[in-house]
Amino acid sequence: MGVVNLLRPALLALAAITASAQAQLHPAAQDLSYGESLYHYYQGDLPQALIALDLAQSRGGIKGHQHYPELMRGGMLLAYGMTEQAQQAFNTHLNQGEPGRLRDTAHLYLARLHYQAGRLDQAQLNLDALQGSLSPGLAEEAANLRISLLIAGRGAPSLNDAEPILEPLAEHSHLALLNLGNSAARQNDPIRAQSYYQALLAAAPPTDPERGDEYLALRDKALTALGYSYLQQKDFASAKAAFRRVRLETAFANRALLGYGWSAASYHDYVLALKPWQALRQRSLLDPAVQESLLAVPWAYEQMGSTGAALIAYGESETLLTEMLADIDTHLAQLNAQALLDYLTGERRPQALHPSQAKSGQNWLSLPDSSVITSPLTYLDTLLRDDAQQQQAQLLRDLVDLQHRHRQWQQKLDVYRELVQQKRLRRAERADQLSRSGLLQQSDELQTVSDRLSEQLRQIEVQHNAMALADTQTRALHARQQSAQRALQALEGKKPLPYQAQAKLNFFAGVLQWRAAQQLPANRWEVQKRLNQINASLASSLAASERIEQLLAQEQDLQAQLQRLNRARERNQQLLAAQAQAINEQAAALSAALRGHLGEHRARLNDYLAQTRLSIARLMDDAYRNRPPLSASPVSDIAPEPESMSEPERVPEEAPQ
Repeated sequence: MGVVNLLRPALLALAAITASAQAQLHPAAQDLSYGESLYHYYQGDLPQALIALDLAQSRGGIKGHQHYPELMRGGMLLAYGMTEQAQQAFNTHLNQGEPGRLRDTAHLYLARLHYQAGRLDQAQLNLDALQGSLSPGLAEEAANLRISLLIAGRGAPSLNDAEPILEPLAEHSHLALLNLGNSAARQNDPIRAQSYYQALLAAAPPTDPERGDEYLALRDKALTALGYSYLQQKDFASAKAAFRRVRLETAFANRALLGYGWSAASYHDYVLALKPWQALRQRSLLDPAVQESLLAVPWAYEQMGSTGAALIAYGESETLLTEMLADIDTHLAQLNAQALLDYLTGERRPQALHPSQAKSGQNWLSLPDSSVITSPLTYLDTLLRDDAQQQQAQLLRDLVDLQHRHRQWQQKLDVYRELVQQKRLRRAERADQLSRSGLLQQSDELQTVSDRLSEQLRQIEVQHNAMALADTQTRALHARQQSAQRALQALEGKKPLPYQAQAKLNFFAGVLQWRAAQQLPANRWEVQKRLNQINASLASSLAASERIEQLLAQEQDLQAQLQRLNRARERNQQLLAAQAQAINEQAAALSAALRGHLGEHRARLNDYLAQTRLSIARLMDDAYRNRPPLSASPVSDIAPEPESMSEPERVPEEAPQ
């Protein structure tokens, strides 16, 4: 997902505003951890961005960015529906000099999530904290949310009493008027409901051309609801006029066509009633209005006395209803908990569900504007688009994503543990090699040689013994001179000595001493040079030995690291087990809700089929007995209750669900 998509208002608008405010204060990240978190955020990896912030907090916090990292963290927590944690972060770190737009946006999104969770008092407190710094789009959402809170608390007031709360919406009050009208209809107050629907229809369309489709959709919904409200009051002419104004190419046309037919049938104009009902039979049988027309068309033929046409229509309806029941049985067999999990992970898709359209940016803040799970079956999609079902689906998606991440971490922990074990093994092998190579004993040998040479130089200096450093020839001649001197001393007094033997020896000794003295400076420099080299090698060897000993001494740190990894792995396994249980429970609950709704619809279709077969049997029996057929309505109530047309209050930024 690109950065442009990440910055959509529905996707972490609060965190984006926080990051934007920080960019104005600090063109570059002052703390590496904060920069890492921003990088992951703009890459769309919100869990990793949260991990970077939490890890930095555990290591002493983020420096140089004041309280903005915590505000950004609160925005990301909101995206995961963690309202309480986000509320705590905002209560601690808001109102510390941040831009007013950021503060008001935080309160608005908190109010939205509190409202979705049914915490109306908390939602009202957050709305009351707004200080008028929202963008125009969010200000409109805040006004709609106030109206939804009013409806949830006390119901719809009169149109005159509602004018003050509608005033902030100006030309964008159409959605609020529809919600208020639906609320009055649910309270069995058709007159009040009609006043709101009429106000919506009388209101000027928005000047923004991009909102034209939204306005037309709201207008069609209001006309459809208005028509059924008139039907409830038996004002059939007004109902027919309202239904006629609904556009035929919209999603609301089926219910309008059905209602138009009942309006005409209510004053016995069955030919006119057949026109919309026959048009409905050509549309998708997945829609409940089309299914109801399967009984309405043959019933109208009966009222006109066309028994043959009624039998043919009933026969066609029987075939279609039987096929639909078989399809529903197939859907019921597919919509189990495992099928939902496979759908969310992309492995396979049940026929009763649309291909998953949710992107990686799908989150709790974007629920009013998008759906986690949808269905091509109109009667099932109506249930799926309910706030409660979307929240359950989003929770299941979050759990599946969390489990996927923890499974990845389990693999990483296994790899890390293997790396540390290999490192410890290689260190032990290296220590054994060093022990056998004698490298650690080399310094002792060098120390011995150094001590010997140092002592030799010291003795030479003390004894002025130049001969000790003389060359080999000089030392050999000196040894011969010393040997001759000892021999001469041994012969003294025993035999006549050679002429001037002592003088010659002394002369020869002097010459050798002179030669040694001449060589002493150079020879002493060579010995000192060698000693210096040995000392340098000794120092290097000692340093290497010390480093090796330090590395070998760090074996305990590797063991501690292994212990930490084992504890983390065990904790991760516990979390995976808890997640698996939560996923199974959540998937089972969502599957039960979908299967229950499908079961109710199956029961309704089965009732239609039973009525169809009874009508066929009755007509056949009447024909056999050659007597006029009995007239009976296949539907207990001609006009559906207006509540069936009422839509739950939602607070989207753009178009209603």
